[in-house]
Amino acid sequence: MFEDDVAFDLEAMSFLDRMHVLQNGLVTEATGGSFDRGDDVYRRLRQELIAHKDLSSKVAAFVLRCRDTSQFWQYIKHEFGTYAERRKFIWDSFGPLLDHLEAADHSPAANPIGEKLGALDSDNVHRIWQKALDRRTDDPKGAITAARTLLESVIKHILDDADIKYRDDDLPKLWELSG
Repeated sequence: MFEDDVAFDLEAMSFLDRMHVLQNGLVTEATGGSFDRGDDVYRRLRQELIAHKDLSSKVAAFVLRCRDTSQFWQYIKHEFGTYAERRKFIWDSFGPLLDHLEAADHSPAANPIGEKLGALDSDNVHRIWQKALDRRTDDPKGAITAARTLLESVIKHILDDADIKYRDDDLPKLWELSG
C-alpha cells in the first residue's frame, strides 16, 4: 500500500517537483540518511530525467554514473568529506536543471502545449518547441522565430496526415490549405 501511495504522489507531481524530490533525496543520502523515498524511486526518477534528451546538458554527471543510491553513496563519501560540502555540491549540480525547469514552469501554456505537441509524435516538432522554450528568456526574437517555425511544422504535419499537397509556402498559405 505504501509503495502505491508513493507512486501515486509522484504521478501527481510536476516534473519540476519530481526533480526536487530527486535532489533532496540525494542530499539526504549524502548526509547520513537514506533516500527518503527509497532506491526504487531514485532509479525511476533518474531514468525519467535521463529520458529527457533535451535536458542532457543539464544533468549532473554523477546522476548518469550512479545507477542506484549505493553507487551514489560510494561516489559522494569519497569525493567530499563533510555534509556541508556534499549538500553544496548536489545543490550546485542540480542548479542548472532546476533553473531551466523553473523558467519553463512559469509559462502556464508551456505544459499543455508541450503535451499536445508530443501527441503528434514528431521529433522535429518537439525539437522546435524545445528551442522556442529555451530561447524565450535569453533570446525572445529567436523564440518568436522558433514559434513561427513550429507553427509551420505543425501545419505541415497536419497536411501530410491529410494527404494535402503543399509547396514550402509561407505560413498564411499553409494555414489556408489546412482550413
